[in-house]
Amino acid sequence: MSINFFFVLVLSALIGMYSYFKPTMFKEETKGEVPKFELESFVVYEISALGIDRFFEGEHGKRFEDRYEVSSAKFSNNSRTLFESISANSALYKDDIITLNGNVHYVREDGLQFRSDEGKYNALHSLVTTRGKFVITQNNNRVNGTQLQFNTKSHTVSANAVSGSYQLD
Repeated sequence: MSINFFFVLVLSALIGMYSYFKPTMFKEETKGEVPKFELESFVVYEISALGIDRFFEGEHGKRFEDRYEVSSAKFSNNSRTLFESISANSALYKDDIITLNGNVHYVREDGLQFRSDEGKYNALHSLVTTRGKFVITQNNNRVNGTQLQFNTKSHTVSANAVSGSYQLD
């Protein structure tokens, strides 16, 4: 009888511990969109038979279903006659359009540069646009204005409130 009493006591202790330390189930909910993957300090190359056409680099990148979000972004294009790159503090790359925010800086191999606080680069149509203020420089030439539309393929520029200085050779 004392062995039965011992097993009943152990069983009672186990049932008491189970009810006191009962496992709780938490339903884990994900709020917002979750990226497919994230990268740190990366470079993505687009390679063709002629070599490296384009590369996209950044400090921190997130790949979602329909877009990339990148901090300290730089997009470089080597597929044209003149090498060009555009960089910014942050970029959203979706449907061949890069939306840039903070310290936007476009540089071309022939020395042409433009700076703005925001902008969009349509890689498919080679079109750079800004809504706000911008500055374009090349050698000693400087142009200021707002609402820039710069076609890097046809080398055409349109803008509002334009002022500048231009050195004739």
